[in-house]
Amino acid sequence: MANKPKRLLEKYDLLLDNLDFEYLRQSNNAREVENILKVLRSGEEGHFPQLTAYAEERLKSLRPDSKLLRKEQPLATQHTMPAEQWQTISTRLNEWQSMMKAIEEDLRSMQDETDDPTVPRIRSIPAANPVVEEPPTVVSESKYIKYCDYDKWDKFDADTEMLKMDLDEERHREMVRINNRKNSEKPKIVELPPEVKLSQQERQVIARKLREKGNDSFRAKDYSEAVEEYDKSLALCPTAACYNNRAMAYIKLQRYSEAIADCDQCLALEPTNLKALLRKAQALTANDNRREAYKVYLDVLRLEPTNNIALSSTANLRRQLTDLPPPNAVRMVIEEVSNAEAEIDFRDLVRPKKIVKDMVPEAISKLQKDTVSLLRRQAEKMKDRPTEERTLFPEPPQRSTPLIEEL
Repeated sequence: MANKPKRLLEKYDLLLDNLDFEYLRQSNNAREVENILKVLRSGEEGHFPQLTAYAEERLKSLRPDSKLLRKEQPLATQHTMPAEQWQTISTRLNEWQSMMKAIEEDLRSMQDETDDPTVPRIRSIPAANPVVEEPPTVVSESKYIKYCDYDKWDKFDADTEMLKMDLDEERHREMVRINNRKNSEKPKIVELPPEVKLSQQERQVIARKLREKGNDSFRAKDYSEAVEEYDKSLALCPTAACYNNRAMAYIKLQRYSEAIADCDQCLALEPTNLKALLRKAQALTANDNRREAYKVYLDVLRLEPTNNIALSSTANLRRQLTDLPPPNAVRMVIEEVSNAEAEIDFRDLVRPKKIVKDMVPEAISKLQKDTVSLLRRQAEKMKDRPTEERTLFPEPPQRSTPLIEEL
C-alpha cells in the first residue's frame, strides 16, 4: 500500500469539482489548467472529450507555447506527401548527389596527375612518416575459473564467495533505500537561530578585544584588515578610541573623507580629544582643505598652547597662505550701544504738510494773566495806605525789568 502510486488529483492537489466548465472559464492560472488537462487526458476520472477540448482551448488562450498543446506529426513519406512535392524533393536530391560525385572524381583525377607525396590522399592517412601503432595488450582477468585449472579450484572457497555476493546485494539495497528516502522527503526549511542578545558589559568586552585585534593588524601595516576589525568593534559598542584608531587607518589608506567623518564622531563623544583634532587637521591638509586645517590647529593650540605639532603645522600653513592670521590673534567685536535718553528727532519738525503750533497766543494769554494779578496786588496795597496818600493815578512802582521781558 505504501508503494501504490497516487492519483493525479492528489498529485496536483486538485479537487474533483475543478473538472468543470465554469471552473476552467474562471481560472487564470495556466499551471493549474495544465494539471487539469493532464488529469482529463489520463482517463483516471473518466473520459470527457468536450471538457478536454475546452481545457485545451483555455490553455491555448493562457499559454500558447505549452508543451501539452504540441501534436505529433507523421513522418513524411512518398505515400503521405503529394506526388508533385515528392517528385521535386527527389529531383533535387539526385542532382546534389550527382554533383558531389563529379566533384570527387575531379579531385581524384587531379591527385593522380600531380602524384605529390607531400599532399595527403583523399580520405586517407598521409604517407609521409607513417607510424604503425600496435594495439595495447590487455590482460583480461576473467572472474570465472576454467574447469581444467585445478590449482584455483583448490583455493576456491564457496562460502566466502557467497558472503561477498550477499554483502554486495545488501549494499546495493541500502543505497537504493537511501536514495528513495531522499527523493520522497519534502525539502525542509531550516530556520536560523535568532541573534544572541548580549549585555552591555559583554558588548564592551568583545568590542575591546576586536579593537585590540585591529591595533595588531595596524602595527603589522595591514590597514584594510584593521578597518574591518574596527568596524566590527564599532558595530557592538561605539567608542571614541575606536573611531580615532579607524580614522588613522583611513589616513594610511588615503581615504581622507572617511577619516574626517570618524574624527567628527570622536569629537562628538570627546570634544577635547587632541588626537582626534590633530588627525582631522592632517586629513584636511592631505585633502587640500588647508584653511579648515589651520582652524583645527588653532583649536589644538587653545587647548594646549605648547603643542609642537600644531605650532610647526601652523607656521608651515602660514608660509603657504600669507593671508592667514597669527595663532594668537584676537578678533575685536564692535557692538553698538544705544543712549539711555531718547534723542530728539528733528525730522518731526520738518515734515511736509504739517502745521506747527504757534507759541505767540500762549505768551499773550500768560502776559494778560500776569498783568491782572499785578493790578490786584497793587489795589490791595492801596487799601492798606492812609486816605491822604491815596491818589487816582498813583505812581507806578519802579521795576527792574519791563514786563515785556517776561515773555
